[in-house]
Amino acid sequence: MVKIAIHGSGGRMGQRLCALAAADPGLELVEAVDAPGGPAQGRPATDGSAVMIGDTLTDAADVVIDFSVPAATAQVLTRCRQMNKPLVIGTTGLTEADDRAITAAGDDIPVLWASNFSRVVNVLNHLAALATTMLGEDYDIEILEAHHRFKKDAPSGTAITLARTVADAAGRSFEKDVIFSRCGDDVPRQPGQITVQALRIGDHVGEHTVYFAALGERLELKHVSTNRDSYASGALHAAAWLAGKPAGRYAMADVLGFDR
Repeated sequence: MVKIAIHGSGGRMGQRLCALAAADPGLELVEAVDAPGGPAQGRPATDGSAVMIGDTLTDAADVVIDFSVPAATAQVLTRCRQMNKPLVIGTTGLTEADDRAITAAGDDIPVLWASNFSRVVNVLNHLAALATTMLGEDYDIEILEAHHRFKKDAPSGTAITLARTVADAAGRSFEKDVIFSRCGDDVPRQPGQITVQALRIGDHVGEHTVYFAALGERLELKHVSTNRDSYASGALHAAAWLAGKPAGRYAMADVLGFDR
């Protein structure tokens, strides 16, 4: 049985992670942590749980899962390196400096960051790369994502990952060829562009569509979430896989056995 600690357990994703971990016979939820002084402090991690939400991460778990905010993730990364604990990170909105810190942590511990832990979303990335290489330069590529009105970052980390995936597969530059807006009186689509656009609507859990279009036909690859459990179950699956692995930086492609 794999012992799990959840950091960010007071948030929406943290609560689902706690509930699903507690219900999984192969996992044991041993620790739940949230922001010091926050409203979640002292509450049970999930209904009927003997694990109370605290503010300090200890070495009780075999692997730590972090779904929090970038500043807190940086602290957890340092703490896990000190404790020599594997870490799964689902926090989005990270900077390039944060990404470098995650890579550096791989020198000491097994660490895995993903913009989206849904197994189907990761299959979508795989299929999008495959379609890009098979269809070639004649097809326009556009990415559209939709989330609830409360989501802070835009575009989503998942959409950015999709853009990087198809840009790499097409041999294009993410920095030069991926754009995040199209507005004006004279802005026709330029050859080689990959456009990412975001919708923020109501309580939408999440939707990502990759369009491949030429004159006369279009391919749409789409993933639609109806609740957060697909993300949470994927993160727990990744955590169980990561426990006991050697130090290094891993990805969901490793968990699912894809080439990367």
